[in-house]
Amino acid sequence: MERLPQDIRFGIRSLWKSPRFTVAAVLTLTLGIGVNTAMFSVIRSVLMRTWPFPNPDRLLVVSQRQADGNGNLFSTRDFLDWKEQGGLLAGMGAHVSWQFNISSPGEPPQRIPGGVVSHDFFPVLGLQPMLGRLFSAQEDQSGAGQFVVLSYVFWKSRFAADPRIVGKPVRIDGVPYTVVGVMPAGFNGFDGRELLWTLLQLRRDSGVGSSPNFHWLSGIIRLPAGVDLKQARSELDTVAARLHRENPGSDAGFGVFLETLNDALSGGVRPALLMLMGCVGFVLLIACANVANLLLARGAARRREMAMRTALGASPSRIVRQLLTESVLLAGAGGAAGIALAFLLLRAMLALHPPQVPHIDQTTIDGVVLAWSVAISVAVGILFGLAPAIEAVRIRVNDGLREQAGSGTRGFGRQRSILVIAETALSCMLLIATGLALRSLWSLRNVDPGFVPGNLLTFRIAAPSQLDATGLPDFYRQMVEHIRAIPGVESATVARDFPLSGTDPSTPILTEGKMPPPVQGEIVTRYRAVGDDYFRTLQIPLLQGRAFDERDTGGSPGVAVVSESLARKYWPGENPVGKRLKPNIAGGSWCVVVGVAADVRHWGTDVAIEPTAYYPYSQVPESMRSLVEANMGIAIRSRVAENGLVHSIDAAVAAVNPNVPVYDVRTMDSMLSDSGSLRNFDLSLLGAFSLLALTLAAVGVYAVMAWSVSQRTREFGIRMALGAASRDVLRLILRHGAGLAVAGSAIGVVGALLLRKIAAGFLYGLSANDPLVLGAVPLVMVLVIVLACWAPARRATKIDPVKALRYE
Repeated sequence: MERLPQDIRFGIRSLWKSPRFTVAAVLTLTLGIGVNTAMFSVIRSVLMRTWPFPNPDRLLVVSQRQADGNGNLFSTRDFLDWKEQGGLLAGMGAHVSWQFNISSPGEPPQRIPGGVVSHDFFPVLGLQPMLGRLFSAQEDQSGAGQFVVLSYVFWKSRFAADPRIVGKPVRIDGVPYTVVGVMPAGFNGFDGRELLWTLLQLRRDSGVGSSPNFHWLSGIIRLPAGVDLKQARSELDTVAARLHRENPGSDAGFGVFLETLNDALSGGVRPALLMLMGCVGFVLLIACANVANLLLARGAARRREMAMRTALGASPSRIVRQLLTESVLLAGAGGAAGIALAFLLLRAMLALHPPQVPHIDQTTIDGVVLAWSVAISVAVGILFGLAPAIEAVRIRVNDGLREQAGSGTRGFGRQRSILVIAETALSCMLLIATGLALRSLWSLRNVDPGFVPGNLLTFRIAAPSQLDATGLPDFYRQMVEHIRAIPGVESATVARDFPLSGTDPSTPILTEGKMPPPVQGEIVTRYRAVGDDYFRTLQIPLLQGRAFDERDTGGSPGVAVVSESLARKYWPGENPVGKRLKPNIAGGSWCVVVGVAADVRHWGTDVAIEPTAYYPYSQVPESMRSLVEANMGIAIRSRVAENGLVHSIDAAVAAVNPNVPVYDVRTMDSMLSDSGSLRNFDLSLLGAFSLLALTLAAVGVYAVMAWSVSQRTREFGIRMALGAASRDVLRLILRHGAGLAVAGSAIGVVGALLLRKIAAGFLYGLSANDPLVLGAVPLVMVLVIVLACWAPARRATKIDPVKALRYE
């Protein structure tokens, strides 16, 4: 260790004497380490998030297991049934994301996000209020009153951090709620946006609780000390088996589905982010290969120096340590510059990030990320410095002392060839992945979503809570009439769930006659509560029968429109118009099918079509009314620009009820774009990383070829003096470069085929073995590498044999 400062000083002087080499190596490492640091900071924020409560790794999100083994939300009855089993689920908390109307005298109404929870929710998390107290079990009973807990952010912004807020009333949805507590700073729900929480006050016998097939509650438990996830699953499977014996027809027999908190919240984006992290790992390896090649080239030029040091008594370990010190210094400089680059890259990534990636907007380069960057800098410094160091200690002293600096005629070198092949293979694999993703994106853009998104504007409103079952339909009828009267509006409709709106309720249905056998893993029928003019406004083709109209009211016989896929499933080869179906929910009634509509891809063009049943919102059963009619959306088809409509919409809504806020105003085009934004985000980063890898590979090959040509000056001079033409020298160099490119591309194709199972999950409409991409990418790769060899090869053809031989 006492010689380390001496090694560092010597290494700095040595690198300072070779500025072009040093700058090239540091810039290469800056790119490799910079993209890795930026990507790791995203991974840490999204997949490795730390939560502001104790032992978050002991928290499990609980959902009801379905027949296909996947999880689904709990119905009220099933949630209460499972809690009554005791054991791990005795203290299970429940949570539902919600939206609330907040109004104050003299201020416009405001729509804010929040949650509706059970009294167990906060204790399970281990949170304590900053002011006041948490909900009590007595307050979580129906009829006990209305209570609210505020977030720190909302308490500070809306109530000016009033220290006497506890016990005061707050008007929510037109009803006074008593504030019982304020949560500490840092907790705003699992999505980071919730501003307040009210109580569920669950009941089995009324409202949503009376419908065993409406799943809407998520649960959360904390594992006791000494119990792991495997033991918890085993215990709950035992309980499920007992429940199945007691009631074979109950859903409880399938058990519950347990996930860690991070897995539950980020599972949808985890594969894509890990794939991107693997891609930047490839970029870093390519950068390492480039720098290793540069060091090998530099080492060949320092053969005499290494031989001299050995002759003067330097041991092999001393030489290796000195060369590794230089490579670590290079990596350290590249790491420092890479961290600076990561700040810029992270800013660009955050500007492009899709809404589906949770907590990415909170990504920062903190101490853990910096420690990662330092560790990776040291690791890559050793990685790319090891081969040149080993090569240096193999030099024979007599041979090295006889060589003149710059006179090496050793040719390209096996190690350098291997490194060029390796970085070509890695680049080829990334380019194949990008090519497949581009082809998949092109396929998606040609998929018909089932409706026409252009010139379609949507927004949401929430009806006043004091309206009863007869007042709600009349409220929305007046609202739509005022919207339709806006100049430029061609049509307007109301619905609970528009395509791409982020919600997608489902319920089983019953049909008269023979029911099709259930298929494991099959999606149950989607439930849509819509108004008249829905199909015309969204321009969903009506294939048979009629759409809803003003005749379909709460007092008229029940009707339904079914999607093409639902009709094909339940009435294959028959005309479904005139058939009867019944939503299998509490209070559901038999409905006559009056029409068949074309299938709609509700979640996006890359999501499978699902059988769907549409019902007039005015005929929604009483058990579903609080979840359906209390929070509806309105869609407007108009050629007027969005900015020109928003003011008119506000005025039209205020004319019906000035205390109803308008929120979530979006065009359907933007919603369709957002539905594919995660895929576009992944593709943008993948394309950028692939382009960077291709550039690094091309620059690396150019640098190594240029060095090889400079070292073979004497060889080329002799060849040309003996009669070789310039084109022969050109062909020799290009043939060697093309051979390396072909070998690397072939290995890259094999590697891509080995990883095709990973790529298949991100593709739509084509196979991971797509012959067009697997054929085109290697050709592009070989062409780029040959072009990188062209300039050094042309330089070699201009060598004057006489001058070359005289120089030697």
